[in-house]
Amino acid sequence: MIIDMQALGAAVRAAVAQLELTEWPAGDRRPLHEARWRAWGGRTTAELIARYGEPGPSMPVQLCCGMGVDTAAIITRIIEDPDARVLLVTDDDGSKRLVRIDLADITAVVAMTGDEFDETRTAMQDHLLPRMQAAGLRLVQICRAGQSQEDGVDILDDTAEHDDPNEPWQMHMRGAWALSDELIGAGTVPQTASKSRRCSYRAKGWPLDVWAAWMYGDTERIHIIGFAAEEDDRVAKDASYSHVARRSVYPLRQWGWDRDYCEDYLYEQYGIEWPRSCCQYCPYAGGSRRKNAALARRWRREPGAGVLALVLETTALALNPRMALFKDVTARAVAEQQGLTEVLAIADAYLDRCTWAIYDVQRVIRPAGAKKDEPWTKAAAAKLGVPWRPGVVIEHPGNPNRKGQTWRSTITRRTGSRAEITAFLARCRRGRHEPGRTPRLWLVDAQPTYPTRERLLVAAPAGVEDKEQDGFGALWATTVAAQGSAGQLTRRRIAA
Repeated sequence: MIIDMQALGAAVRAAVAQLELTEWPAGDRRPLHEARWRAWGGRTTAELIARYGEPGPSMPVQLCCGMGVDTAAIITRIIEDPDARVLLVTDDDGSKRLVRIDLADITAVVAMTGDEFDETRTAMQDHLLPRMQAAGLRLVQICRAGQSQEDGVDILDDTAEHDDPNEPWQMHMRGAWALSDELIGAGTVPQTASKSRRCSYRAKGWPLDVWAAWMYGDTERIHIIGFAAEEDDRVAKDASYSHVARRSVYPLRQWGWDRDYCEDYLYEQYGIEWPRSCCQYCPYAGGSRRKNAALARRWRREPGAGVLALVLETTALALNPRMALFKDVTARAVAEQQGLTEVLAIADAYLDRCTWAIYDVQRVIRPAGAKKDEPWTKAAAAKLGVPWRPGVVIEHPGNPNRKGQTWRSTITRRTGSRAEITAFLARCRRGRHEPGRTPRLWLVDAQPTYPTRERLLVAAPAGVEDKEQDGFGALWATTVAAQGSAGQLTRRRIAA
């Protein structure tokens, strides 16, 4: 049977619209939820049992708690509603079965980034933790122990090891490492290319995987993720990680709960608008008019959060003018447009008093599809219609008209006060000066075809670690050989 999805969507919207126009008792959202619930695929426990049979016995459950709306709704409902503990599990062969989980088998695990808003801590501390403690759920809080994976994972708190079961549980929002430590050292902001969310994996995904391997080994377990009913892409991607030990389950999808309903449910339970869980400088939190206004409200309540975002972005933009926090919109622009005078004043005062540095930044921007460390033959050059020069070591030069991967070298040349560093840079007479909050001296400009290179000296807050990818020097040399003197602003060596 062929389903007309457009017709189905229109029917669902019409049903919801009709329910919205119906006179229901004040505050009763159940009829509206019923339409949404069915539209997202929700089924009652009785319907599930009728289709898949009686639920099997409980098994270990790792509930990944992100502290936001979705997981707070899941935890609360699983505690309050026994029917919510009947979960639909998918096996390796695609078959499905029901499992009725026991509260005693659930471990909620939180991986801390170290940079959450304080209102997230408050919501967890004051509302969710007391209910979890009363229900007997286990809570484990973890974080990376350091920048390298060799540092391992720190367990900040495990309620199973508490001596006094009646002592109120506490949130531990930061350990020895925070994501902002990594960003400061790299001189960047979180990357959003291809929606990869690499920062989430490093700060959350990897520690959760390490803890699960240590805790469960090869034991079969249910792995609960708080994706809302409408998040098809994220569910599909995460489901691909399931294996014999990890049985991924998405309760909100099973229940048909979208983000709006989760928010309503939590408001009914706790009487607050549950805050979004994210880092204070999350690149997905701003960019649009609506998002900017919501983020500005949070920065106004917690000025330190806005200051951290502005300082991180200031250094990132200094090293790379293309590094606005919200892709095409800077955090500073959001603060200025939203009238966050206190945030701006504190950030500027910090930038005035902190230690500054002159960074020597070199980049090689490669052609799309290029490969490294192989000889570039005359035949390959002729096929692409680009000049060949001896010494170039790229067998597959890629498309010279399309931007590929960027390699970077960053070296700190000197440090001092902001006034000292900016004055020193101003005295340099070679290259092209670019004034601004973080002044630059351009020594080599990038060209419009690839491979190309650029080099600049820039004044910015100190703290960025010297870093050069393996093989960068050889790649820079081959790019010079391929490009010649194109883009060079000065032929004389700059002694910084």
